[in-house]
Amino acid sequence: MEELFSGRSYGVSADIRADGPVVVCFDPWINKPDPDRAPFGLRYFSTNNINVLSVKSHGNHWYQHEEMDEVVDRINQRLLGRDRVGYGSSMGGYAAVNFSERLSLSRVLLFSPQYSPDLKRVPWENRWQEQESLACRYDVVSEIAPVPGYLFFDPHNRNDQRHVDLITQRHPLTTIKMPFAGHHVLDWFGQNRTISQLIKSLVFDPTRERDAIRTRRLDRARIATYWLNLSAHYAARGRSEKAMQAAQRGTECDRGDVILARHTYASCLYADGQAEAAKRIWRAALDNPEEAGRQHFLLRQSIVDQGWPELRAALLDVEVAASG
Repeated sequence: MEELFSGRSYGVSADIRADGPVVVCFDPWINKPDPDRAPFGLRYFSTNNINVLSVKSHGNHWYQHEEMDEVVDRINQRLLGRDRVGYGSSMGGYAAVNFSERLSLSRVLLFSPQYSPDLKRVPWENRWQEQESLACRYDVVSEIAPVPGYLFFDPHNRNDQRHVDLITQRHPLTTIKMPFAGHHVLDWFGQNRTISQLIKSLVFDPTRERDAIRTRRLDRARIATYWLNLSAHYAARGRSEKAMQAAQRGTECDRGDVILARHTYASCLYADGQAEAAKRIWRAALDNPEEAGRQHFLLRQSIVDQGWPELRAALLDVEVAASG
C-alpha cells in the first residue's frame, strides 16, 4: 500500500501491483466523516486484485479545495502511461467526471453523480448543506472534454434524474436505470451481491452493456431497499395500500435495511387504523437487543414527523418504566 499524498483536505493511497487499468476512486459525501475510515474503494478493489488508487476527502467540500491541484499532479505522476478508470458515487461520482480530463481517465463508472455543487447551477438541489458556502474553483463538468462510461441511477429520484440529464448533455455515458434503488445505488449492488461481477466486467471491458443491464435486475425482489423505495414512491402518490404491501414485502427480505422495512410497515399499518398490529411489530423490535436502538430512533422520529404522541406513552415510556 502506497501513500501518495497526505494533506489537510485530502489523502491519496494506492495499491498497484500489476499491469492493466487502475481504478481511480473518490470518496462520496459522508454525513459524519471519520478520519480513520478506510479510503473509498481501496479495500474492495485490492481484495479483488484490481489496481486501485483512492482519493480520500477529509470533508464534504466536493473536491474544491486548492490541494486538488497537487492531488492531480501526484496521481498523474504515479499513473504515467497507465489506463485509468474513474469510479465514484454521489459526490465521488461528481469528482470522477469533473476531473476526468485532468486525470486522463479513459472512462468512468458513476453511481448517482451530481452535475455541480454550485447552487447557482443547480438551485433545486437541497440535500447537501455544505454547498451554500462552497467556493467552486474546479467546477467544470460542462466544459471539459467528453468522457465515456456508465452511469447508474434511480430514475424515480427526481434530483438524481436532473443531474443525469445535465451530465449527459456533455458526456456520452451509457445510462443504466435502477428503479427504486434510491440515491445510494452502489449500496444496492453491494446488498444484492452482484457488484463484483459487474465492476470487474466494466473495468476490464467497457463494452459489457448487456451485463450491466442484466445485473441490475438480479435478486432485487430479495432486497429490502428496493421495496422501501417502492413503498415511498407509492406513498408520495397517495396509494397507501400499495405502499403498505411494498413495505410488507421488505420485511420478508434477507438483505438491505430490514429494520427500516419493519418500521415502515408498522407505520403504514398504524396510519391505516391497524394500531394493535403495528404495536406488535414495534414491541417485538424493541425487545430485540440488535434492533432496539435503531427502532427507538425511528419511532421518536415518526412520533414527531407524523404527530403520533400517543405512541410515546404506549411504547417508549412503557419500556423506560419497565427498565427502571
